Amino acid sequence: MNSNFKDRLKEALDRSGMSQSELSRRAHIGRNSISDYLKGKYEAKQDKIYSLAKALNVSEAWLMGYDVDDHVKDILPIYNQLDASRQHKVYTYAQTQLNEQNNINDENTTYITTGRSTAAGLPIDGDSEDALQQQLVVSRDEIPRGADEVITIAGDSMEPDLPKGSKQFVHHQPVPDYDGQIVVVTIRDEGVTCKKLYRENGKIKLVSINEKYDPMIYPADEIKVIGKVIKNSR
Repeated sequence: MNSNFKDRLKEALDRSGMSQSELSRRAHIGRNSISDYLKGKYEAKQDKIYSLAKALNVSEAWLMGYDVDDHVKDILPIYNQLDASRQHKVYTYAQTQLNEQNNINDENTTYITTGRSTAAGLPIDGDSEDALQQQLVVSRDEIPRGADEVITIAGDSMEPDLPKGSKQFVHHQPVPDYDGQIVVVTIRDEGVTCKKLYRENGKIKLVSINEKYDPMIYPADEIKVIGKVIKNSR
């Protein structure tokens, strides 16, 4: 990338009419660093490329040497033509990119999926919940080791251990560690729920902690385990 980046940085700077000092001021990058980039001595990191591209009003990909249009495109007209579910995907991806940009090189942060609910009672629509999920950047100190997602418990069948409305961490895995483990599962044609899982003679029994709810039994091929609920041990 180095030679392409050097050449395109010089081209963009020449077209802008800015001096190196002005670019340094606008991009909040040291004058010596910009001089080194232009000489090809160093390769700019992603956060610096973003700052340079913004200051020069060119796309990051073009500045990095890719064969794309050099100008930043307004994506709003395209976004407005998408249906709601596709707009959500675009928004989530953009949010993830922004979080990554703002936390670049921060070893104390990580990504976790959030936004979905799981029933503790009757299953809820899994497709609707999938559309709500998004990625957030959080401090590693705020989540237990191994957590991939934080979900909301939308029912009382797992009380008192998992209260209704509480946030619970989930580690994604397709098989429980043992019978009786609390897991989040998808039930074919029904939805998503949180229960203790037992395997019995080719069938799956889902058991609530709250004794007012009866166990639910299904053929094993109708149950897909999303992951196990984990406790914060920090």
